[in-house]
Amino acid sequence: MSEGENLQTRNRVISLAVYAIVLALVQWLVVATGFTPNENAIWLYSGFASLLFGSRLLNPHFTPPADAATNGFVALAAIIAGSLVVPAGTADAALLWTVAAFSGLVSVLSVFVLIVRIPLGTETRPWVRILDRAVRGLGSPTVIFTVVILACAWLFHRPRTDEVLAILTAWATIVVIHPVEALLDFYDWAAAQWKTTLHADVVGPIAAYQSPDIVLVRQHGDTGIERGTPLLVADNNGPWMLGVALNYVGRDEGNLLRVLTARLPETLKKRIGKLPALKGGGIALRLNAAAGDLDDVPAIQWIGRLCGVIVSDTNLDYALFEVTEDRDISEGRLIEARIGEHRVIFQIIEGLTREDIVQQKNTYGYARAKARKIGRWNADAGKFEPVKWLPRMNAPVFLLEAEGQQQPATAIGHFPGTGYGVGLNISEAVTYNTAILGILGIGKSYLSVELIERMIAGGIKVICLDLTNQYATLLAGFVDEAHEAAQRAALVAAGQGGTPHQNQEQGGSHQAFRARVTEQLRTFVAPSSPHVLRILNPAQFEVTRQAGGMFQGNANMATLTPTEITAIISDAALTVCQELGMIDGGRVCLVYEEAHSLVPEWNSVVAEGDKAATARSARAILQGRKYGLGCLLITQRTANVTKTILNQCNTVFAMRTFDDTGKEFLANYIGSDYARILPSLESRHAVVFGKASSCENPVLVRLNDRQAFLDAFRPLHPLPALLVHEPANASAEEPSEPDDEIPF
Repeated sequence: MSEGENLQTRNRVISLAVYAIVLALVQWLVVATGFTPNENAIWLYSGFASLLFGSRLLNPHFTPPADAATNGFVALAAIIAGSLVVPAGTADAALLWTVAAFSGLVSVLSVFVLIVRIPLGTETRPWVRILDRAVRGLGSPTVIFTVVILACAWLFHRPRTDEVLAILTAWATIVVIHPVEALLDFYDWAAAQWKTTLHADVVGPIAAYQSPDIVLVRQHGDTGIERGTPLLVADNNGPWMLGVALNYVGRDEGNLLRVLTARLPETLKKRIGKLPALKGGGIALRLNAAAGDLDDVPAIQWIGRLCGVIVSDTNLDYALFEVTEDRDISEGRLIEARIGEHRVIFQIIEGLTREDIVQQKNTYGYARAKARKIGRWNADAGKFEPVKWLPRMNAPVFLLEAEGQQQPATAIGHFPGTGYGVGLNISEAVTYNTAILGILGIGKSYLSVELIERMIAGGIKVICLDLTNQYATLLAGFVDEAHEAAQRAALVAAGQGGTPHQNQEQGGSHQAFRARVTEQLRTFVAPSSPHVLRILNPAQFEVTRQAGGMFQGNANMATLTPTEITAIISDAALTVCQELGMIDGGRVCLVYEEAHSLVPEWNSVVAEGDKAATARSARAILQGRKYGLGCLLITQRTANVTKTILNQCNTVFAMRTFDDTGKEFLANYIGSDYARILPSLESRHAVVFGKASSCENPVLVRLNDRQAFLDAFRPLHPLPALLVHEPANASAEEPSEPDDEIPF
């Protein structure tokens, strides 16, 4: 509560006490029956008591329908009690029952309004609005109890002229004159005159207005004005404004101080004394405000976080702002600015220096930052929602701090420097396919391991095609090692040998291998299967195909490449998913680790047969969505992965990359601005965009650390209970990725 509101409440309480004492003296000294509870005391106990408490404490400004109903009922009860001494059939009885009917009608109509009006939003029915306005007016303490008091004065006190005069005088004093309130208000005003909130310290004249809300002050003297200093900006041609010192912006016949202006609080304006003579465009003066005077001014309360002001060329997607305070400013940090009534979040993606000419050869150098709009934070939904407009010119920009924001377990990371998490719909990440792209040593594999754990927790079976052999270690807690070894041995046996055949397509071991893979995946994908993860290395299987026609019972045999074995597994996954029928969510995810070797682009294949094999894998991914089949593709060589699959990845984690081909491809997803920052991304950072992301626009995210993820996720989603071996120790030394890649 502000200081002004505190004073008003105090004055109402004091006036109530004074009036109550006066009324008690009138009843005791003037009314013949004193405080005896009879018809001669109704005016005091009911009328004035309710009038004082209602108008001074409960409803000092307006009367809601609920209080109007209460006032009407209390007045009705009081007036009916007086009917015991009023002869029936007389004019007095008619008056009494008229007042009773009025009180009862107000009470009933008030209850009716409470029942029929809408609970939220704006009432649009005219008849409801008319009734609501009527009961608020007629049911106010001043109106309804004035009727009761005047009726009581006529009915019960008219034989005694002195009593009627005393009652009417008291009524007029309280309802019309308000002497106690007037005296208290005068006292408060007089006391405020001894307080000065304005030093006679002129900072300087106003040099320029940068509409809206910014003025430049040409400072006199050599005393520096600290950032956040409150000022009074006074002008004969407009309302006085509260100013907040921002920064110096050069020199023009004196130092130019930029000042952000805001509405001057009324309580403060009333206490400002006479100003020096205003010349020209006005002046700025230091303002020495008392504690609490500036509590309602956001620019003052948030000055520690104020980092700039919105400048020209801001559009619906990006905010451009001039940096007035570069402390803690960095790429990826979140800032906020108001758009209408909403606090909208932006993410800094670029900065550059600018220079403006101030006067003649004097220049002013400054930094300008570019930030991508993220949206308005919805705490209930735990995500950002779009706001389809732009901040106004010169709007203040604040660096966002969210230290107390609890990151949900569904978050795959958070915005740098804040606790705002970015969530992922894991089912859509599978069915609409996901890609993790970036160079070695930035943590791609551990991000993919986290996504795999989330898939398993979401009831999605995972088939991991891993040439590096590291997933068996990282995901050991999800694999029954004995069962996996037996399954692998069966596949190895199926791939061995292979006999020639008159039909070249039937020769070799690839048909038997394909049949065994399909059989195993059919069992694995079945809902009744307790197993959730298969890890296969296509390079570990030696599978043959007939390379030519038969001659004297023999034929040349060729060994399938990892790309061709990948195609067999992809085909088999599609087949078993089709057998289970269509589904809206994710059912099976194929993980292509080192995807540039498993599903290469046509110009990057190592064998001619890899082109057709990649096409078969791509066909499986293209057709698999309606059956719950999708893929997670991981690679550090974007240019060498088939674009047929990559273009189907509707969710992308873009990590640090240098090659132009990769940046050009990603620019189509995340925009050229985010693509430009990819070479400078830190480890464990990624630009995330796509259907599965909780943010509609691309965002730069600090990904989860492994241990932090396990601490938040594993208590909610423990390892499968059917696996009898001990899970891998998460705190043990983590293996490095191949080719010297260092995860995290």
